[in-house]
Amino acid sequence: MDLLKGLNERQREAVTIEGGPVLVIAGAGSGKTRVLTHRVAYLIGVKGVPPHRIFVATFTNKAADEMKERIKNLIGADIRDLWIGTFHSLCARILRQEIERLGTYTRYFTILDRDDQKKVLKEILGDIGKEGSKLESFVEKISRYKTGLLITEDQFFLTIYKHYSKKLMEYNALDFDDLLILPLKIFNEFPEVLEYYSTKFKHILVDEYQDTNHEQYLLIKALSRIHQNVFVVGDEDQSIYSFRGADIQNILNFEKDFPDCKVIKLEQNYRSTQKILYAASTVIRNNRYRIGKNLWTLNPPGENLVIIETNDEDEEAEKVVEIIKSLKRPLGDFLILYRINAQSRALESALQKSGINYKIVGGIKFYERKEIKDILSYLKFLVNPKDSLSLERIINIPPRGIGQETLKILKDRSMELDLPLFEVIKSHKELDLNPRIHNALDNFVTLIETLMSKVSELSAYEMVSFLVDEIHYYDYLLRSYDPEKAQEKIENVKELMGEIRKFSEENARTLTDYVLMVSLRSDIDEYNASPDFVTLMTVHNAKGLEFPVVIITGLEESIFPHFRSKDNPIELEEERRLFHVALTRAKEKVYITYAKSRYLRRGYLEPSRFIYELPEDVVDFVGKSEVETIIEKYHFKERKRGEFEPGDLVHHQIFGMGKVVEVYEDKIKVNFFKVGLKTLVLEYAKLERVE
Repeated sequence: MDLLKGLNERQREAVTIEGGPVLVIAGAGSGKTRVLTHRVAYLIGVKGVPPHRIFVATFTNKAADEMKERIKNLIGADIRDLWIGTFHSLCARILRQEIERLGTYTRYFTILDRDDQKKVLKEILGDIGKEGSKLESFVEKISRYKTGLLITEDQFFLTIYKHYSKKLMEYNALDFDDLLILPLKIFNEFPEVLEYYSTKFKHILVDEYQDTNHEQYLLIKALSRIHQNVFVVGDEDQSIYSFRGADIQNILNFEKDFPDCKVIKLEQNYRSTQKILYAASTVIRNNRYRIGKNLWTLNPPGENLVIIETNDEDEEAEKVVEIIKSLKRPLGDFLILYRINAQSRALESALQKSGINYKIVGGIKFYERKEIKDILSYLKFLVNPKDSLSLERIINIPPRGIGQETLKILKDRSMELDLPLFEVIKSHKELDLNPRIHNALDNFVTLIETLMSKVSELSAYEMVSFLVDEIHYYDYLLRSYDPEKAQEKIENVKELMGEIRKFSEENARTLTDYVLMVSLRSDIDEYNASPDFVTLMTVHNAKGLEFPVVIITGLEESIFPHFRSKDNPIELEEERRLFHVALTRAKEKVYITYAKSRYLRRGYLEPSRFIYELPEDVVDFVGKSEVETIIEKYHFKERKRGEFEPGDLVHHQIFGMGKVVEVYEDKIKVNFFKVGLKTLVLEYAKLERVE
C-alpha cells in the first residue's frame, strides 16, 4: 500500500506531517481533495489512528461520500466509524446523543428545511392577523439574529422570533442554524461533554476552510482544544460565499489562532494552461486580503484568452452560440458562466433557437421560474380564456383573498355545469359564498376584463407592461421576499419584458404570436432531451468544477462586478475572487464577453474593471473594441493641474487605472477600477492621462 504514489513534494509533505495545527493553502486545480483523502488514509493505514477518532468536515455530503469511497479504496479497510460529512450532519450526530441535556428537545428531533420554516412562520403570522408578511425575509432575519449577525430592538420581529422558537420546541424540531448553535451551547453548559468529544477526536480535518462561518470556526476551536491536531485545507482566493455567512477572516487569521501552525502551499496547478493560470493569478494579485501564492503548471502554454465586445445581451448570446459551433467539440466540453440568474434568458433563447442542448446547474430554467410563470400564465389566459390551468395559477397572484377552498368550490361548479372556470367565476353570485369572497371575485373579473379589453389595442410589449403595472406585481414581489431575492425576481421579469419588446418590434408581432412561440419553445426543450449538453450556471455554482472550454459572460461594471459592491472595497474583492474562480474552471480555452447595453441595466455599460486587470500579452480581442483601443494606447502623459476633465481615463501609481468623475478647486474625484471612488489633491496626485 503506497499512499504517497503520484503525489508531488508539497502534497506528500501535507499528507505525512506529524500533527499539530496545519494550514494547507490549496490553489485552484492543485489537488486538494487528493491531499485530504490521502491524509485520512495515511492516518488510518500508516499511523494506526482508529477511524472513530477522526472528524472530517466537508462542504457537501456528496463530497463526503466520494471521499469516503476513495479512502476505502486506498486502504481496503472498514471505515464505517469514520466521522465524515458536512458540519451540519456531524453536529446533528452529536445532538442525537446529547440534546436531551438541554431539557427542551428529545433525541428524535426533526430538522426543518427552509420551506418548513416558512410554514411555521405562516401559521404564526396567520394567528396574529399578519398573513401578508414576507416569509422569506423573516427566515433570513431569524437566521441572522440567531447567529449574532443581527442586533435589533424591533419588537414585532422579536415577538415573532419568540413564537417561532416556542413552536420549534413544541414540534421537537430544529432549523439548520440550531444544528451548529446547540452543540456549542451544550459544550458551554456541560464542560464534561466538550471534554468527551475533544478527547474522542484526535484529528480534526476541514475541507474548504475559507467557506466556514463563525459557528463552524468555534466548533473547530472547541474540538481541537486538547490535541491541537487541526488540519484545514482552503484557498482564500476562492472565498465567495459571504452572503451565506462565510468569513474569509477564518483562513486569513489561522496562523494567529493557532500560533504554532505549519503552512503548506500547494501551488502546482494540474488543470489549466499556463496562459489561463497567468491571467487568473495576475487579476487576483489586485486583492489586499490574501495570504498569497505563486501558482504554476507543467501544462502547455495554451491559447490566449479571447475577449468579445457585443452591442447587447442578444448579440452576446449569438456570439456564444458561434463559439460553440465553430469549435466543433462535444457539447459537454462547454461551460457558460454568468454573474446573475437573469442573464440566462438571452443565452437560453439563443441556444434553443440554434438547436443546441443545454442544462442549467444549480438553478431553474428561466421560463420555469415562478415569477416568469406567473406573468406568462396571465398572458396565456388573456389569449385563451378557456385555459383554466393558467387561470388557477393567477386567480390569487398577487394575493386577493381567493383561497384554495373557494377555488375548489368554483372548480367543482365548473365540472358540474361543464363550463370553463372563468364563466363560473363571472357568475359567482349564484353561489353561496362569503360576501368578502364575492367582492374579491368581482374585483378579479373586473381586472381580467380590463386586461382583455387592451389585448387588441396594445402591442405585446405594451400589454405586458400594462399588466405588470395593473396588478402591482413588483410591489407583490417586494412584499413577499427579502430585498435581494425580490430584486433578483424583478430583474427576471424585466428580462422577460425586454425579450417581449424585441419580439413585438419585429414585424409588429402580437401577444398571440408571442404566447405561441413560448409554448413551442417549451415543447422543443422536452423533445431535445439528450445526455450531451452545454452547461450553464452562475459562477457561484461553478466552484470545484472544471471544463475544457469556459465562456464567461456579462463582464460589465454593475453586472460583474455587481453594482452592490461598487462602493465597498471588501465586497469588490469578493467579486474579484469570483472572477478568479470563473477563470480557473477552464482547462484549455477561455472566452470573455461583455455588452455595451443590457435591458437589465439602462444606459451605456462600461466594460468590467476586471478586463483591464488581465495581462494584455495573453489576451486577444475579437473586433475593434473600446477596451482594446485603451490598452493599445496604454502610454501615459502627465497633465498639468486643471487639465483633467470628467470622463478622462487616468492612471495612478498605487490605485491603477480609473475614470475622472469630477474636478473642483484643487481636488479631483476618480473612480478607480481596483479600489473604487477616491478624492485626491491634484498637486500631489501625480495622475497620468491614458491617451
